Amino acid sequence: MPETTPSTASTVPATAAPLPVVEYFYLPQLLGTPVRHEDEPRAFGRLHDIGGSRVTSYPQAVGIEVKGRGGRHRTLPWSAVKTFSPREIVVSRTEEPAPHPDFWSRRDVLDDQVVDVSGARVLRVNDVQMIYSNGTLVFAHVEVGTLGILRRLRLDRPANFLLRWFVDYTIKEKFVTWRNLEVLSPGGVPGGVRISGAPERFSGIHPAELADIMEELGIRDRKAFFDALAPEDAAETLEEVTPELQRTLISQVAPDKVADILEEMPPMEAADVLRDLYKPDAQNIINQLDAETAAEVKMHLAHGGECAGGIMDTSCLEAAPGDTVASVMARIRRMTEETEVFTYIYVLDPGRRLLGAISLRELLVAPDDAVMESLMTADPVAVHPETGLEDVGGLFVKYAFRAIPVVDGAQKLVGAVRLKTIVSERAHLLKES
Repeated sequence: MPETTPSTASTVPATAAPLPVVEYFYLPQLLGTPVRHEDEPRAFGRLHDIGGSRVTSYPQAVGIEVKGRGGRHRTLPWSAVKTFSPREIVVSRTEEPAPHPDFWSRRDVLDDQVVDVSGARVLRVNDVQMIYSNGTLVFAHVEVGTLGILRRLRLDRPANFLLRWFVDYTIKEKFVTWRNLEVLSPGGVPGGVRISGAPERFSGIHPAELADIMEELGIRDRKAFFDALAPEDAAETLEEVTPELQRTLISQVAPDKVADILEEMPPMEAADVLRDLYKPDAQNIINQLDAETAAEVKMHLAHGGECAGGIMDTSCLEAAPGDTVASVMARIRRMTEETEVFTYIYVLDPGRRLLGAISLRELLVAPDDAVMESLMTADPVAVHPETGLEDVGGLFVKYAFRAIPVVDGAQKLVGAVRLKTIVSERAHLLKES
């Protein structure tokens, strides 16, 4: 059988697909670019802004704003863009409406403030870097260093040349990746305020750092930032900011949302927030609270901030005289999330009258079958809601307690004042004086 020769097609490798062209642009070099229709040689306007969507980690352009003759602005969907470069932008004629962007790069980002959620810091944007490939424009980084400003002034090359010549130094780009950024004042219209996807993005930042961020922001951005926080994060952040900023923020938020935030706070802290508000405004917020929280907040407000009733915690560990150590320890484990005062267990009769107190240390070393009545210190030192802070502080000094129970006129337990609270409150009063 004659030997066959392989065909030419089988010996020639398939031509590899061409690699996509990737171009890097900076926003200032694109702004002002002529924009024309594909069927007309003359431009009808110039690029004024680019709108982005946060659907993905790195936003994509979804629309462009074109400034035409006479100063008229027109928004086009990104799908209409046929060619895109700093020299010319060619678009097709379309009746398709432009989607509403999550932000406009010129209006909401350039020269404005953003939050770097990876570093919990507020940054000023000096330039915006974008990547263009296969008809898609992606927002990649923001430039927050000096080079971004110099580039916009067309001084980046001369400045670096002189620095290299004289001191052998080059100004480096200082980028922050878009996936770690949150735009503070987007919305697609001037003055719009919205933060996309922020509650989840800010939940990992410590409340003290969130408070620091808010202190750095302007009034509009501060409100946008606070509005975007989940109620539990907003509550913890509110406890960290100054009283003046607390009042400002609360006055700018709807009463029902304020109520959601205050319900996440200890009643004493919630009362502190409401205490300095205009009385009708505070009452409107209290009306939005759940019944239990409202009752506790009202009790704190009724006693004022300079007596035990105004600074006490109402969530304490309680037990009956016949409860065993094992049952109380099991209850403590279940109540960890909702209890403020852990230092002592207060023994109450069926009418909630205070009979005695047991320290947590004593409970831990006692036998599991021992009952509270046999372990407690009977008739413990207690104060009334009207007892002044100076007198409460004197008891802490005299007895070295970690917490002191608060009882009403019938000796019923209504709460406890913690040492850390009285120290903090006294320090605050001294600072004000």
